[in-house]
Amino acid sequence: VEAFNPATSGPRALAASLFGQENRWGKLPITMYPHSFVTEKAMADYDMSSGVGRTYRYYKGTPLFPFGWGLSLTEFDLSCRRPEAAETKYSCIVRNMGDVAGDEVVLVYHAADSIGAVRHPVPRRSLVDFARVSLAAGEESLLAFDISPEQLKLVDEK
Repeated sequence: VEAFNPATSGPRALAASLFGQENRWGKLPITMYPHSFVTEKAMADYDMSSGVGRTYRYYKGTPLFPFGWGLSLTEFDLSCRRPEAAETKYSCIVRNMGDVAGDEVVLVYHAADSIGAVRHPVPRRSLVDFARVSLAAGEESLLAFDISPEQLKLVDEK
């Protein structure tokens, strides 16, 4: 069990989770790479985009556990509507399909596909928004995301 820094209240919460008394959940704030990563990318190479890359934004391999991966004692169903070409509003329905209450965090990513030739690294994807929702067993919720053009911009070399 990886608890990162549980501080003083963490051990009690961790015990409640392990014994099924609480539906603790979590999403990884990092990318966990496979063991082969140590031979694929020099640890002193801090260029995020070189070689196999680093972080969820540039890593080209298959992570052991990707950024945003998590577990829960319940199961969620997610269905999202893609907006029309000129729209910036996305909506998702999150349903708790399990027998216990739980929280889900919906992550919205932007992937800059087919932008043409550029002279700088382009992230494979970038987190642009997220929302956390708490749902009782069988409950559903509509989440709305208004993604601005500013959130979709890429930084150029100037």
